[in-house]
Amino acid sequence: MPILQRRATRRDSFTIAFMSLGTAVRQLRNRPWTLELGAAAVGLLFGLILMPVLIFYTGVATLGRYEGASLKQIFANLYEGLAQGSTASWVVFVGPYGLYVLGKGLRGWWRASAKLN
Repeated sequence: MPILQRRATRRDSFTIAFMSLGTAVRQLRNRPWTLELGAAAVGLLFGLILMPVLIFYTGVATLGRYEGASLKQIFANLYEGLAQGSTASWVVFVGPYGLYVLGKGLRGWWRASAKLN
């Protein structure tokens, strides 16, 4: 009889628990930072992908097309401006998330002022 033999407990076993996507989402929903990370990701993707498209088509609708203007060129200018530190490019990129943060701040300020009255 081996001396070091003992009974294996649940803690000793190596198991991988697979959770469903719904369970994972429910667990993450209870953490406040997940909403903020999700909002940041959505806002920054919106600024990186959708804002240049909206800016281009708004310009075409209001001012009309002009020579050398293309959607590809506006994306190239935006990404080049981000690399060079252009303020206008960074405002386009960070703008949607900045509006979300501004809205949250104003909402918090409104609620805090309502509690004081």
